[in-house]
Amino acid sequence: MIRHIIKLIWNRKRSLAWIFIEQVLVFGVLLFCFTSVVESVTRHFSKGNINLDNIAIINVIPFDKNILDDEEEKEGYYAQIHTILERVKNWPSVELVSINGQGAVPTMGSHKVDTISFNERRFGAYIKYCDENYPRVFPIKITEGQWFRNADASLEISSALITQRLDEKIGFSGSAIGQTVYFNGRVYRIAGIVEALKDRPEEEAQAAMFIPYLSYTDVEGNMSYAVKFKSGMYPEFAKAYIEEFYRYFPRDQYMPMLAILSQMSGMLGFFSLIKVYMLGIPTAFLLIFAFMGTFGVIWVQSKKRMGELGLRIALGCTPARLMRTIILENLILTTFAMLPGLIVIAGLYAYSPSGWEWMAAVGAAIVMMWLFSAVSAWYPARQAAKVQPVEALKANQ
Repeated sequence: MIRHIIKLIWNRKRSLAWIFIEQVLVFGVLLFCFTSVVESVTRHFSKGNINLDNIAIINVIPFDKNILDDEEEKEGYYAQIHTILERVKNWPSVELVSINGQGAVPTMGSHKVDTISFNERRFGAYIKYCDENYPRVFPIKITEGQWFRNADASLEISSALITQRLDEKIGFSGSAIGQTVYFNGRVYRIAGIVEALKDRPEEEAQAAMFIPYLSYTDVEGNMSYAVKFKSGMYPEFAKAYIEEFYRYFPRDQYMPMLAILSQMSGMLGFFSLIKVYMLGIPTAFLLIFAFMGTFGVIWVQSKKRMGELGLRIALGCTPARLMRTIILENLILTTFAMLPGLIVIAGLYAYSPSGWEWMAAVGAAIVMMWLFSAVSAWYPARQAAKVQPVEALKANQ
């Protein structure tokens, strides 16, 4: 039966060319949307997301950035910030304070890839300046070794930690612990490995290295100050910080920065959801219009084939079998239309690090196309199966 239907399709190839081309395009768009959505969802729930509850970033923003060009003003500026931090540490609403380079703070992002060296080979990595309190404020998982101390920054060879992604990228022979790497003209000994780390939920885990912020003197201009406040005590903490801020900084020259990281993470998650909607809505409209086009063409084709269909019924073909034949014709045509897209996706999959996620997306796209094909052919096939043989033969005389 399948061979017979394929022969029928081949004999009507010109009249079916429009449906074939339309379904090739629809399947291509479906593949793109499904793989993009699955990839986004998989990244969102992959390892590396950090619990950002009860963490705030505080800082001082000058209205005129040029004010810090004066060395005396700049020195006083940082001295006042550190005085505030020392006071913040002792507040009953605060658990811990961590001083970090801005790129070390999740959601705020480190958008510059630096270069580290190992055995005269160079590797791109995100460099994250932080202190010894960082893993206690941001609950990251250390799978091997231990975190460095602030005092390590004064050693000739300072300690550093790397993520598993960077460990795999470098490809150490044996354990990475104790190996030395070079960055910015300085030697760092790897003291531990962090399981995974992502700045944003929709990103992949980063190849990153953590180093003591005191080991790099030029980082201070991009510092962030993370505060872990006690659960339910944010209002008390925020009020105290604003009051403390204006004791040291004039209102007409500086303004306080106070960012809740969980809120920033929620906004990023919202934008990720918008991205999914931006893919899904056009796809839905495409399917609707493609359905209408396929439905219309099959309907017209069925009208033109009334004589043939009536003859089939006259020769003993049951209405149910005739319906199955018409629907199966469209399903087989759809299957052929999917082949170009499947060949392309197979080539991309060979070079993709993705695993079952891509296969699940492709499978979902195939099922969607078959469902779309069967539904668009069902009503024309049902109407064709109701034709009376005598009327159909008379209409085509």
